[in-house]
Amino acid sequence: MSETVDHPEWYLEGYLGNQKTLRRWMIEPVPYRVGRNADMHLSLPFQSVSGQHAEFHIEENTLRIRDLGSTNGTFINRKKIEGDVVLKEHDVLHFSECEFRVGRTEATREDPSRTVFQDLSETNLPELMAVGAQEFKRMLMTQAVVPFFQPIVDLVSGVRIGYEVLGRGKQEGLGDTPYELFRIAASLGLETELSRLFRIRGVEDAKILKGTPKIFVNTHPAELDSPKLMTSLKTLRRENPEMPLILEIHEASVTDLTQMRQLRSQLAELNIDLAYDDFGAGQARLLELAEIPPDYLKFDISLIKGIHQAGSSRQTMVESLVKVGSEIGVPCLAEGVEEEEEAKVCTELGFQLVQGFLYGRPAPAQAWVIS
Repeated sequence: MSETVDHPEWYLEGYLGNQKTLRRWMIEPVPYRVGRNADMHLSLPFQSVSGQHAEFHIEENTLRIRDLGSTNGTFINRKKIEGDVVLKEHDVLHFSECEFRVGRTEATREDPSRTVFQDLSETNLPELMAVGAQEFKRMLMTQAVVPFFQPIVDLVSGVRIGYEVLGRGKQEGLGDTPYELFRIAASLGLETELSRLFRIRGVEDAKILKGTPKIFVNTHPAELDSPKLMTSLKTLRRENPEMPLILEIHEASVTDLTQMRQLRSQLAELNIDLAYDDFGAGQARLLELAEIPPDYLKFDISLIKGIHQAGSSRQTMVESLVKVGSEIGVPCLAEGVEEEEEAKVCTELGFQLVQGFLYGRPAPAQAWVIS
């Protein structure tokens, strides 16, 4: 006969190190202590975790936590805690680099001595949880990324005029794609740091490219609200005074006209051009385009892919947007061109520049030096 638990049972779910199995630890008995020491209820064998890091306790079925004076802090939903704090189901906890999600169940139990630790290998990755937080921070610290470069070509002459920098990771235990890395970065609140690292390493490697190609570098939307963006760009310009640099801003970020005017002015002072990226992916921001025209307008791949097979309405819409860009003197670039037929239609629609697998897949700078 099962015994019904008459109070919520709290637990932690998470990963240790680069292990890919989701695990669950029941928070019992209370007080329940977490730390690096072996005698902790939950022992976390990482140098950044203090010997006695934090302690859980329960008051009237409410789970609470307090930091025990740890060196690197305890965080709830990325905010460092002070004092005694109430926890809610689905809160994300960080003990230094170790990440867990808080859960609660009203389960029944048949045996009071049931296990307080479980492997949950069939459980999907919970929202906000990420494998490899420790490895990710090590990647940032050691700058373990590789810049890849994809050529940008003049559509009429076929001349390669520049490259877009696309970052890849090379940290053991992590994936290498930007999607995977930015997913982990988002869970740790480190998107701006990763974006900045990709940009810095890209400009470093671009120095070996032949001639003086234009180098298109990316930003993460979160960077637009950070003063560190301009600080990093000033450093790049000071260290690379002659390199033609273009900063790409995602179209969805071009919403605050005052902010964009200020950014445009600051970039002009640094002799850095501005590109609106993924134009048309959401709503084509024609007001912003007219008020604060960029130096380049990059059309999203969703508008270009298969355009030679698209109906006349889509082609007409793209042509009208290209015309708007041309009338205000902004070169328009078609992204994601993979077939000759797509390139031909892009030429007919008025595009001046093109980028895509048809003209070269992303590769390290050395590959373009010898090509």
